[in-house]
Amino acid sequence: MSGSSSDTLGIIAGGGRLPGLLVQACKTRARPYLVVGLEGHADDLPEPPALWARLGDAGKMFRALHEAKVTAVVMAGKVQRPDLRDLKPDWRTIRFLARTGIRAFTRKEKVGDDRLLRSVIDEIEREGLSVIGVDSILSDLLVPNGPLTENAPTEHDQPDIQAGIDAARALGAADIGQAVVVQNGAVLAAEDAAGTDYLIHRGGDLKQDGPGPILIKVSKPQQDRRADLPTVGPETVEACLAAGFRGIAIEAGGTLVMNRADLCARADGAGLWVVACSVSTATDQS
Repeated sequence: MSGSSSDTLGIIAGGGRLPGLLVQACKTRARPYLVVGLEGHADDLPEPPALWARLGDAGKMFRALHEAKVTAVVMAGKVQRPDLRDLKPDWRTIRFLARTGIRAFTRKEKVGDDRLLRSVIDEIEREGLSVIGVDSILSDLLVPNGPLTENAPTEHDQPDIQAGIDAARALGAADIGQAVVVQNGAVLAAEDAAGTDYLIHRGGDLKQDGPGPILIKVSKPQQDRRADLPTVGPETVEACLAAGFRGIAIEAGGTLVMNRADLCARADGAGLWVVACSVSTATDQS
């Protein structure tokens, strides 16, 4: 685990299972921790957080972290960016907005997630706190090159995988999204603020005759690994199966895989393959 095992880890928790896995890791290693649950987002915590806070409650969050003598913070879980009218910023958040610009909340299409998250990390570090990545604590969620499932892509799948990786990296470089859906060498749909679930649904609606589409999910070229690493889990597999997909390709060493055993069991049971690829050598994964 990153940092001294005697230091209190601050966990800023959004939705999904990641915050709970971080809590379990702290308990296993007897590391003290403080969970700040983000109201309206942290929907799957294994226990009540030490503090509930709105996204606009920066002052409240920082006071709690300092009082607990937190030195390192990890941000984990899904967070939907609010509109400015819903943010209801306190004075500490207003100072952040003055530096960052309110366009991140009024014209979201002009400020991508990576740019905003970098600004959030900078703001946390202004408070004298270090920000560490989920993968520095839960490194076992990252996977090496190769198929995760017993099913594996064939050489006929490789052109679609490579085309998808190229398209997803271009999408990420523009700070728009991390995933695309590809079939027959063409990009059917690209991820935007609506998220991966909507992308999969949209890709299913647009699929063509022949072998089903492929979901490609990779980190952005400029990705700050301390926040928003791409994530897949059993729910991703279920959504792809419902939409008629034939496979999922993720970035080796750059995508978090939740509940790997369940993910693989569901995929193998339905004949869907899941493979981890190097973004530079995707065609080597046959």
